[in-house]
Amino acid sequence: MPHANRSLFRPRPFGLLFIAGGVVWTLTYAQPTGGAETGGAQTGGAPVGGAQTGGAPLTSAPTDAETPAAGRLITITYDGGTRSSPDLRYGPYLYEHPEPDGIVAQVSNLTIYTQRGELRAPEGVLIGEAEGQREASFDGGVRVERGRLTATGEALHYSEATGRGVMPERTEIIVTPETEEDDEVVIFTDEVTFDVDTDTSVSRGNVTLTSGNQGAEAEELIFEEGRDLAVLASAGGQVTVQRENDDGTFLTITADEVRVLTAEDTLLGVGNVTIVDGDTTTTGDLVFYDDAASRAEVIGNPAVSVDEAFGSRVTGGRLEQRTDINAVRQLSGTEPSFDVSAFDLSSEVEGDAEGAGGAG
Repeated sequence: MPHANRSLFRPRPFGLLFIAGGVVWTLTYAQPTGGAETGGAQTGGAPVGGAQTGGAPLTSAPTDAETPAAGRLITITYDGGTRSSPDLRYGPYLYEHPEPDGIVAQVSNLTIYTQRGELRAPEGVLIGEAEGQREASFDGGVRVERGRLTATGEALHYSEATGRGVMPERTEIIVTPETEEDDEVVIFTDEVTFDVDTDTSVSRGNVTLTSGNQGAEAEELIFEEGRDLAVLASAGGQVTVQRENDDGTFLTITADEVRVLTAEDTLLGVGNVTIVDGDTTTTGDLVFYDDAASRAEVIGNPAVSVDEAFGSRVTGGRLEQRTDINAVRQLSGTEPSFDVSAFDLSSEVEGDAEGAGGAG
């Protein structure tokens, strides 16, 4: 029974819609529990703002200071579609549209296109007073857009309280490049979560990433869209990255964690690193790979490279492997020639800054 926590003897609102003078009005009166419920369908494109009584909002609009997490609030438009509800005051609101992308939901920097949707408030809370607590679900095919990213899947569930939208089924994500010279990034995943407070998404389960002639497999991928930075990891396993060479062979890099700046075609592998290129296998603790320069820099204690074809072996604290000419040499010193911090997520940089401030 809807709203079972309300007293059986408490009157329950009942809404009727009628048109007078070209204006749609909603009248509300009390009916004892047990009577029929209705919530007339509406057509139009007005954003969700809660049911109205006598043409006035149920509650006055909150001030900016009172609005919880304003950037997380969702608005839904449905031009040419319908909105209905079994209870106009408490919801839920049900949206349907004849077009597959006719319903448009907007949350901060995230736009959602779909054919069916539902907006809910917590049990016993007026939907007009539930901003910041509402949840929305969309199914029947969903497309999500944010900046250069487009994700397509079957469904999406969003919570204003967390500011996160989850696509829980197999999803394809495409990130178009900023310039024509760069490659698009294509991601497939079993589930992806979008955070509307940032430009970051987290993909989990059978994740694959493809960019140009490089591909990667992992169980989790954090993608920071503004920087084209991908961080891949597999709990209890390793991440595998492959690059197809011009002759059809593959350069394969495995590591506990791999970070890729896709627009720059550079990669950082961390932990138990192995590089296999033809007959040459190199191992170490850390690898930086620059695809444009066909150059890998491997750091270890020591790093070791073995060429099975020639029976040669090179060891040292820092090795350079040239994949274009199949050559490995020892470099002097142990300090990397690249900037490891360039692969830090923005959240990691902010965390380091806060920690430094607290230490002072």
